[in-house]
Amino acid sequence: MADDEVIADATPSSGRVRPMVLLVTALILVSAWGVWRLGAPDLVQNGSTGDSYGWDPPSITFSLHNDGFTDVTVVEVGRSGPGFELQRVDGVPVLLLPGESVRVTLVWRVTDCARVPTGSWPVPVRAVTWRGESTVYLDQPRHQRRDDLPEPQGPDVEWQEGLAAKNCALTGRS
Repeated sequence: MADDEVIADATPSSGRVRPMVLLVTALILVSAWGVWRLGAPDLVQNGSTGDSYGWDPPSITFSLHNDGFTDVTVVEVGRSGPGFELQRVDGVPVLLLPGESVRVTLVWRVTDCARVPTGSWPVPVRAVTWRGESTVYLDQPRHQRRDDLPEPQGPDVEWQEGLAAKNCALTGRS
């Protein structure tokens, strides 16, 4: 009967993935993610609020900071919207090395006080790195709605509505 027996080699790794293969695969994936992440624009707005606001013409000024590990070229900041036309952007385009900052000023013209967006309206920042182009959206702090010049207090509204309301009050438009 000994001739009828089938003998098969049983290896400890049959049907299982070796731990070293798993470790190497994990290291390759983490490294690839890290290299990909290095090229992502990591722009932050310095401070929790804009450095300054203007009402005639409506404007905001703030600093952009490159918090990433690679160079970032800021090519465009801001946008126009209904009743709110972007006129000028000072400070861009600019190349920001890691750790560098730039002051950006955006100036608008209110074309229709009643049509200015009243909901959340973050400021888009279009940037380019070695990985390509992408857009980051920066939220701005809410403002008081100051549409009555003698009374400086009012309800908090989105930043663009507050700027437009003050500009419309200053210029006598509604």
